[in-house]
Amino acid sequence: MNFKRFLGRGLIVAAIFFAYQLITAIVLVPSMIGPQSTLFNALLFTVAFGGLIWFVSIVYQRWLQADQSQHFGIRRFTRRTAWILLAAVGALIALQWLSTLMIQWHWTPEAENQTDLIALMRQAPLPMVLITVVGAPPVEELTFRGLLMHSFPHQDQPRWRWLSGAIGALLFGLAHTGFTDPLNLLIYTGLGAVFTAVYAVTGDLRYSIGLHFLNNLAALFL
Repeated sequence: MNFKRFLGRGLIVAAIFFAYQLITAIVLVPSMIGPQSTLFNALLFTVAFGGLIWFVSIVYQRWLQADQSQHFGIRRFTRRTAWILLAAVGALIALQWLSTLMIQWHWTPEAENQTDLIALMRQAPLPMVLITVVGAPPVEELTFRGLLMHSFPHQDQPRWRWLSGAIGALLFGLAHTGFTDPLNLLIYTGLGAVFTAVYAVTGDLRYSIGLHFLNNLAALFL
């Protein structure tokens, strides 16, 4: 394992995640200070998140090229892919259902991430919808799946894919909650594991991005 490359890529992933948080704040703050026009919110989001997604996509593609990966890239949609996606949707529904039951049975409070989202939705509805549904899925999948997994070597080998994917799923969970909220951490890590499994099996990041989009859309409006 090339430790220098691993450390360098890991630092890049951390920097991109920090930039994601900063850009999210830049998009939200104007509407939290005072009402903004729909056009202003849309333009600010498009420029800020469009630039971030473009940059992270370029980094991801260059890492794939450098690794000369045979497993990852644009893959043709097949019947097998359809069954994988259907199974993943079922797993996401089960996790959301389990989360709802745990809250109703008072096993755990609603996740802080979700309560923060609801509060921000009241203050800045349009920016939050754009960030949650449009911006977050590609950025988070590129970061936690695309870049984080490819910080580890030998991604064409299943055991390395699943090792790096498990670490990515846990960090995804921690990015949305913390160790002090173990049951919600389990739910978010489970969501990350579903996205990881889809990417690891299909090799095509578009499918995990699509699932992430559906999951966030459902969580926001249902």
